[in-house]
Amino acid sequence: MKIKLVKLMLKNFKGIKELAINFEALTTILGENGTGKSTIFDAFMWILFGKDSHGRSDFEIQTLDPNNNVIHGLEHSVSLVLNIDGTHKTLKRTLKERWVKPNGKAEKEFKGCTTDFEVDEIPVKQKEYQSIINGIIDENLFKMITSPLYFPNMNWQKQREILLDIIGDISEESVINYNSKLKPLLPLLTDGVDNFNKRVKASIAKLKEEVKSIPARIDECNNNIKVIDAAALEVKKESVLGYINSLDEQIADISKVSCEKLKLQKELFKLTDELAEKRNNAYLESIKPLSDIQNKINETRNKVKDAAFNIRNYKNKRERICKYIEGMKEELEKLKSEKQTLLKEYHFEYDKIFEFDTELVCCPHCGREYDIDKIQEIKADALFKFNKSKENVLARITIKGKKVAADITEFAEKIKNNENDAESLRLKVIELESQKSNLDAELEKFEKEKESLTHTKIIKFEGEEELQVRINKLQSEMDKLKFNDNNELKAKKKTFQDELEEINIALGKKDVNEDLKKRIEELNEEEKKLQIKIAELEDKLYLSEEFIRTKVELLEDSINKKFKGAVTFKLFENQINGGLSETCEALINGVPFSDANTASKINAGLSILNTLCEHYGVYAPVFIDNAESINQIIHTDSQLIRLVVSLNEELKVEGVS
Repeated sequence: MKIKLVKLMLKNFKGIKELAINFEALTTILGENGTGKSTIFDAFMWILFGKDSHGRSDFEIQTLDPNNNVIHGLEHSVSLVLNIDGTHKTLKRTLKERWVKPNGKAEKEFKGCTTDFEVDEIPVKQKEYQSIINGIIDENLFKMITSPLYFPNMNWQKQREILLDIIGDISEESVINYNSKLKPLLPLLTDGVDNFNKRVKASIAKLKEEVKSIPARIDECNNNIKVIDAAALEVKKESVLGYINSLDEQIADISKVSCEKLKLQKELFKLTDELAEKRNNAYLESIKPLSDIQNKINETRNKVKDAAFNIRNYKNKRERICKYIEGMKEELEKLKSEKQTLLKEYHFEYDKIFEFDTELVCCPHCGREYDIDKIQEIKADALFKFNKSKENVLARITIKGKKVAADITEFAEKIKNNENDAESLRLKVIELESQKSNLDAELEKFEKEKESLTHTKIIKFEGEEELQVRINKLQSEMDKLKFNDNNELKAKKKTFQDELEEINIALGKKDVNEDLKKRIEELNEEEKKLQIKIAELEDKLYLSEEFIRTKVELLEDSINKKFKGAVTFKLFENQINGGLSETCEALINGVPFSDANTASKINAGLSILNTLCEHYGVYAPVFIDNAESINQIIHTDSQLIRLVVSLNEELKVEGVS
């Protein structure tokens, strides 16, 4: 559809007393600032949509005197002739003042303004007039294709929506076929890349939480490891055994025992070694329960920590829900209050009674009272308008009341659901606290078991008494063979034997340490596996982000092809974290539209306008304000109207067919 402006006529419009302009395919309107160039564009938009060229409906139309006061008694009108696909359409909008002479007063009083409408010289109601205009073209589309600067200055979300509508969406399969690196994604995108991203990020976060807990568990194992130098203890043990053997030899030498005594001593050494070995084995066996109970303590402590964490988590979640419920209850009370207010408004309006304005029975010009038939007609018309207005007001209140009632029901349902969730969380906390209490009790029981095991000092083994009897017997037999006093040497030997026993006990802790070290290795291995899983998921996440970047590239390429290189659009921008955020910004040779000079903006805007016209199949007159700032205007199939600042004191119109 092609819309062309054939003629525009202004009367008492924004200071222009009377003006008629015939338009060609290219029309240039020249004049100094303030001579009314922009007023022509305002008049064109006002007659169609009741707004000026900036979209304002409350701008000043009436003529003002030198003191900026309205000059009363004038009619303000704009008429135009449009050529729509070869057919002429005439439109007219007139603003009139309404003056009424009240009863008992000599002067008329100003009662505001009214607007009259004509289509093809036939008076019509406003609703019919607007319907005819809307039948020609949508207001927003009309603004986009009549002003080169309108679209680039729209909200960026709206610009983006229109651009994507022009090119259509790109399928996931097309994106993957364009970038072969993305093929591993194809079987994974079962419900779209956005949902895939959310799942992968959630999995990564969960695995990172698991990794985060491992250092604490390793620290716990490290804290239970007893620091011993096994190699040094073995060396010390050998040394102590050497001292004992040396003392035994000295005792034998001092006693100058016979071969029988040496035989007895050899047997005694054998038995004492056997006793020491069995005691050491018994000790190692005795600390096994301690190791087992320590493992139970560690496991229970981890369960207690997990329970405490979950309790805090559920409590925090419940607290957030409770705060949300409080906010919704406040909103619910406001809605209930609003409902009551609407009920009062409804009853107030419903109870209104028609009162006839007696001023209407007289002619507003001469003051003469109408005849009875005319009065009855005026009264009936006034009653009809009163009832119609009352019906409309009650309908609006009813619609609003139904909306508020629906909102009240929705909020009540939400409050109920959230209260159920809060109660479930409360019960879950009670359950977890009970579990934690049981775990605390179990942990205390294990600690007491550990304490009782830790304080065990007597190490027994089967056959110990019999072996000790044999040793004592041999010792007694040796004592009978003693001639010299060797008590001092025996005392030294006893000291070394006590030290040997302590060494054997310390070496017994080596196995416990080995188990703890093995567990630390297992935890480290678990951490490595988790890190590998995280890395695999991050690779998938990188692929999905690469998918988005590829789709962005294809979208921007498709859009920019539509605009034939005169202007490009940036639909996404990189974020600091490496992701992408949606945007929509027109670029002129890589420069943001807002930063370009006026000439570049106008030509870029015309390029956008041409594409929009081609897409929607509609062409309309294009107004270019400040056209003097551009030397060469790009080609457009639309009718052009250039508003040029010049030295002409009065408007000058030049047309080119």
